[in-house]
Amino acid sequence: MKTKKIEVNYKPLSVHMAINEVGSVSSLQTYDAVTGIFEADYTLTPLVLLPQCDVVDKDGIIKEFNINSSLTNLKWYEIIDGKRILIETTNTGYEITQEGSNKGQIKVKKNAALLHPITLDFYAEYLDTRTNQIIVYRQSKLIKCINATNANPLLTLDSESTHLYNPWEDPVQQTIVATLMAGETDFTGVSAKRKFFWYKRRENGTLTLAGSDEFDLDVVSVNDNVLVIDREAIGEKETYICKATFSPDGSPAASPTDADPTATTTIVRRLPNYDYDITNLPNRIAPGTVTVNPKVVVIGAKGIISNAMQELKATWYKDSTVIGTGESPSLSANNVTSGLLGVDMTDKGNYKILTTSDGKAILASADKVIIAK
Repeated sequence: MKTKKIEVNYKPLSVHMAINEVGSVSSLQTYDAVTGIFEADYTLTPLVLLPQCDVVDKDGIIKEFNINSSLTNLKWYEIIDGKRILIETTNTGYEITQEGSNKGQIKVKKNAALLHPITLDFYAEYLDTRTNQIIVYRQSKLIKCINATNANPLLTLDSESTHLYNPWEDPVQQTIVATLMAGETDFTGVSAKRKFFWYKRRENGTLTLAGSDEFDLDVVSVNDNVLVIDREAIGEKETYICKATFSPDGSPAASPTDADPTATTTIVRRLPNYDYDITNLPNRIAPGTVTVNPKVVVIGAKGIISNAMQELKATWYKDSTVIGTGESPSLSANNVTSGLLGVDMTDKGNYKILTTSDGKAILASADKVIIAK
């Protein structure tokens, strides 16, 4: 007997992680040395941090998007002044959730000291059950305390640190607005005292100005504290970073440094869970029928998804042979009656710029590229 081992060639998992602040308590504290008051005071209202660990399986075998409940070897470390310690269950300054969908969530019950920030380092593993490979999730979160008498400005965005985009239901364009606060004063509208800068994180990890690349089709407009993006052009995900320079005396720096206020949002394209079925096909067809037109219907949590085919491709099979594509193809009646009819749905994915074999964009005109799914 001759044997041959055949292995399944799985597509790599798309992995994403973000440490999100849960609730209204911020990771930036202020301290008034005169009154001895922290704002926020974590000993009264803890800071809650949730490391959201996600995967996307393009093969569709792993159904869940968020896999926190399946994490193993989970650890949090505290780093203060370069000293790194493992946070044990006996550490009263912290409380870590060990089970469920919020597994890994940490409650910070101690305050940071002025000039001595706390870095919380998260580590966990996830077993890819398809390949038995270990995926490592690791990310850090900085908690710092500043002097309330000379509070550093705080920059925030109205888009979450991880924002899920559902192309079936959400509008294509998203407007992202930045707000700059110094203490309790909103300086967003005081143009003489602040400047905003918008960046994209490129594939190599560097930051460049949003819209500075000729292929930044996702950047609709950049106007002061407002960025407008086209989410159909973000690919699987895109990260946008806003920075601001601030000067109380009205002379903000012309370019930001690493010490200036920064806020980040990552937009992730994700189709929700769906099912599908074959309709418009009788159990029996009349003799002499030449063609039939079956139709695939896609169903989501709210019922039939009318615009499903904008994002999905339907491939029709007789047994294992492809006989047609599309939502409702015209098929030979012989194919339908002489074999097992089936349909498979696949995600078309994001829009991409069409390029030549050497990677150059194909132009529709002198300044317009061609995109397609």
